[in-house]
Amino acid sequence: MEYKVEDLEQAVAIFYRAEANHQAEAHQWLTKAQNSSQAWSFVWELLNPQKCFQVQFFGATTLHTKLLKFWNDIPVDQYEALKKRLLDTIINYAMGPKIILNRLCIAFSAYIIHTIPTHWPNAFEELVSSFQPHNLPGIESERVIWILLEILTVIPEEFQSITMSITQRNRVRCVLQTVSKDIMKVVEMCLMPIPSKGFDMANLITYLHATKCGSAWISLGVLNISECDSVCNLLIDLTCFVYWNKTDPECLSGEEIELLEIAVEALTSIVQHPSTSKFPDYVTKYTQNILFKFEKIIEAEKNADELNKDVVANLYGLIVSFADTHSKIYLENLKSTNLEDQRISHDLFSSILKCTDLKGRFPIDESSSNLTFSFWYTLQDDIMALETAECAPLLLTIKPYYRDLVCILLNKSMLPSAEDSSWALDDKEVFRCYRQDVADTYIYCYNVLNLEMLDILSTKLDEAIAESVVLENLYLPKLMTTVKQIPFGSLNVKVLATALETVGAYSEWLLYNPQQLGNVLPLVVASLGNPEVSISATMALKDITFSCQKFLLPYVDHILVASQIAFQGGTLKLGECKRLMGSIGRVLSIAPVDKVMSYLNVTLSPTFEEIQKLLQEEPSPGVATSLASRLKVLASLFYSLYVQSDVKIEQPVFVVMQNTMPIYNTIAEKYFNNNEVITDLGVLLKCVVTTLNDDSKPLIKDILQIVVTVYRDNPQSSILVVAKTVAILFGKEEDLLPLNRQLVQEICNRTFQICAEYNNNNQLSDISDLLEGFFLLLSNLLKKAPLLIFKSDLDTSALFQCAILCLVMPETQTMKAVSGFLVNFINQSRDMAHGDVIQNFGEGLVLRILLNLGSTAPRATIDSLSDIILMLNKKYCDNLCRWLNTLLTQADFPTSKVTSAQKETFIKVVLREKANKRKLSDSVLEFALMCRGILKQDTTLP
Repeated sequence: MEYKVEDLEQAVAIFYRAEANHQAEAHQWLTKAQNSSQAWSFVWELLNPQKCFQVQFFGATTLHTKLLKFWNDIPVDQYEALKKRLLDTIINYAMGPKIILNRLCIAFSAYIIHTIPTHWPNAFEELVSSFQPHNLPGIESERVIWILLEILTVIPEEFQSITMSITQRNRVRCVLQTVSKDIMKVVEMCLMPIPSKGFDMANLITYLHATKCGSAWISLGVLNISECDSVCNLLIDLTCFVYWNKTDPECLSGEEIELLEIAVEALTSIVQHPSTSKFPDYVTKYTQNILFKFEKIIEAEKNADELNKDVVANLYGLIVSFADTHSKIYLENLKSTNLEDQRISHDLFSSILKCTDLKGRFPIDESSSNLTFSFWYTLQDDIMALETAECAPLLLTIKPYYRDLVCILLNKSMLPSAEDSSWALDDKEVFRCYRQDVADTYIYCYNVLNLEMLDILSTKLDEAIAESVVLENLYLPKLMTTVKQIPFGSLNVKVLATALETVGAYSEWLLYNPQQLGNVLPLVVASLGNPEVSISATMALKDITFSCQKFLLPYVDHILVASQIAFQGGTLKLGECKRLMGSIGRVLSIAPVDKVMSYLNVTLSPTFEEIQKLLQEEPSPGVATSLASRLKVLASLFYSLYVQSDVKIEQPVFVVMQNTMPIYNTIAEKYFNNNEVITDLGVLLKCVVTTLNDDSKPLIKDILQIVVTVYRDNPQSSILVVAKTVAILFGKEEDLLPLNRQLVQEICNRTFQICAEYNNNNQLSDISDLLEGFFLLLSNLLKKAPLLIFKSDLDTSALFQCAILCLVMPETQTMKAVSGFLVNFINQSRDMAHGDVIQNFGEGLVLRILLNLGSTAPRATIDSLSDIILMLNKKYCDNLCRWLNTLLTQADFPTSKVTSAQKETFIKVVLREKANKRKLSDSVLEFALMCRGILKQDTTLP
């Protein structure tokens, strides 16, 4: 097929201005054009400065694509001519448009990577020599330096993403390692303060680009700390200069924040470099320098009217990285006879303690205290690994820090007061995880403090509850004795129900006063068979068995016999049966194993006989309801029954499941179309896995077979809960890895199939529950067992595209689930070598997000879409910049109600925010309201 320039221009115009379906056709046709051999010819015509901006950008993108993917098309004897043409084109576009110049620089970096090993060995020397202001007098000096730095900056990124053989990659890496020191000298020259004048804010843009370049090469991992010494010191000094000399005394500008973030990112990369631990003197020197200079900035922020959480988080993040990565060096310093080295270690530990104790609540008022958790673990772990003779004195030295830490974390983890009940759900979930991290950190504190920690906590607890304990101990024993003496038989039945509810309400008090159980438990047990109070009785027994389980051994026989009689009486309703079976499970958990199995054989045999009879009947609504009820009751038992033992035993739940597994297979095969039955079957299987944990491994193959059987015939979200539980618990188990991978692949392939079917009929909303469960499963896997997705035969490109497709859905919860998956996928894609998926389909994702913002997508989904944008900006900032500029330069896109100036401002706001989730979400919402005409057109983003 012949591709004419006129046709290409028309297709580009359609892509930017037509409806979505025409855009897709144009995109497909343009992609074919890019991949064709003719592209090497027409690309230069498209880059004619007389062409429109969009055509030029398509030309620059095409050139990059050809160099990236079709390098072998170029004969060796044309390399030199291509290089000259590339350089000439860059010079022609030297003054802009900037986005096209940027794309050309990226294309040229791809050319350099392909040619440096053999064809252009002195490429970097010539490049630096060519792009000197005196060699290009027709171009502004600052722009010449910008072009040089831009080309150098993108080379490490292109090296990571470009396709080449292992041999070729190793050769290129050797060259990059050789020239890296020279590149750092270029960076150093650009960052160097002017003699007798120092740094100059007028050079901020050059500093920013030089910092980006230095960060890119440091992140490549070919330099060690001694080779970056000068640049690292300059980055520290430059960060301080920019902060103290910011253009606005109240706050940092976007460029200033970006420079600070990139400088800290570069310093963090060198801190975490594997070879840095070999240079303890450098580590100690940088620690002293950073603490001395950055602590002043942090203190200034703490005293400001409004804390800049991003600045504090970045600086504390670097300090914690030093401490966490090189804790062994600081411990050696503590043992040193050099008092200055000892002081630096103590100053570092004190700084991290200050970070943990930041004023305000996490994550509302501050967002840095959680950074320190890993350090407190690492520090005690490194000490505990030492021989006793070395360990003991170090423990004495660090104990004061851990004493303070216990008290600080107790205060930081306090639940918010009633007036803070307006917290967003996301903030509440983050705080819940924070409290869990605090609980884990307390374990590390105990390793250091031992009984001393318990003394601290006991003292704090005594202070908190002293008053209430006095009153409770005075009145509650009398109340429990009185309950035993009330003549319920001669009173209204409501009195008995109220007494049972009272006993249940004080179940936690009974835990600390177990001698009172003898007064109240006989009343509760005797009431189980009374249909007038069975609700109150089963609830009271549930509360007591939950709170006081360890004190119930003397009452086991009494409870079990009464419960069995209550079941046989046939008067209990479903809810009461579930509660009573849960209580039985907790009581059996403390009984001798032989008694447990004897009781289960008697109690459960009728239930399984009833289930088998039901399975012999033809499926009907009545049969299904009866079947579901029995599964609910069994699930309650399986959830609560686990026998703790000092020796290895076969858990009763395991024995029951092993003997009855064929029944569940039959249920799955006969009732796969009944959502109620399958939901209850899924709950039962999940209870089995979570209760037994590792003990359930022999059952996993059969359980997963049930999941696959149901999902193949009738995909539904309830059965995915079982898959999620198994994959999270056993996703990293080597012996179960093939089985789990097969499970995930089966689920994904079936979901792709059904998603395509419903999408063709524009009926995706009909399966919103399924898609919500599907993407929640994948999000959890990405967090807990990412190898099941990234290191398998799964088509991750199809998965990513499926998620983009599902972003069109109006259902809020489904959108949140899809967004959560995309955020986690983007976050891990580079580390898992799947960055190409984002490179190939990221623009489509951004297009879909912008269309959502401009359409009637619910406001409740704006936060979710903002999360995706934030993660793209963190991980693929350059790509996001290009995609936003490409898409938002279209006229009337995403709607005609937003102006070009507002779109440009929106792009700047988005690219500036790499950490402040709340601020970005507000800006995205404001832009969405502009697009919909709810805010006036003359409104501008902050």
